[in-house]
Amino acid sequence: MKSTDMNKRADQAPTSCALDSASAPRLAASREHRYGYLDCLRGAVPAPKDAPGSALFLLLMVGGMVTIMTTFNGVRHSGLGFFVTSHWLYPLSYCIAVALKLGFANRVAGFVAGRWIHPHLHGAALSVAMAALNVSIMAPLMCAVVTLLLQGPNGALAVIAAEAPLSMVVAILVNLLVVGPAVRLLYHNVIMPATGARLVGLTQRAATTWAGIFTG
Repeated sequence: MKSTDMNKRADQAPTSCALDSASAPRLAASREHRYGYLDCLRGAVPAPKDAPGSALFLLLMVGGMVTIMTTFNGVRHSGLGFFVTSHWLYPLSYCIAVALKLGFANRVAGFVAGRWIHPHLHGAALSVAMAALNVSIMAPLMCAVVTLLLQGPNGALAVIAAEAPLSMVVAILVNLLVVGPAVRLLYHNVIMPATGARLVGLTQRAATTWAGIFTG
């Protein structure tokens, strides 16, 4: 019995070592590739390229932008009473923003960026240009959505024309300095290293399925 147990332990030892040696490079890589805020400003933190990662990244980006910009536009329109009477606007604006992003804005931004931005710009300049491009498409649309939902069509065009330019400027700054860096750091420094491939895969599959509602 003792020799049998010893043989079992001997057989299991290489497997354990192999697992440790296989996981060590992944752990080292995750530590080695931890990013900082300045990396985000320099444009050195990539967005995920795979479809599930891109879907999760998009949902996080839209969530951050909608939260801040809906608050900004709502308070400018209704004052602090917005938080009491119109907080229902957050989930509705989020759903509308995801639908617009997937159904329209991404296609326009991809076409423009592929022809005139990506071939010529890199690093921080590319980040600024892409933020300006995405915001120039989404900010006027979401400003119009919030205005129409809060006050209806009467006088909406005048309000949108007056508020959209400021909303675009604020949205570009928020995207570049707050939401973009926060989502990139969350994705690369927290979600990917901490949860493990299986949990990340499950989360990303769920995000892709949820996002498919707006494209199917």
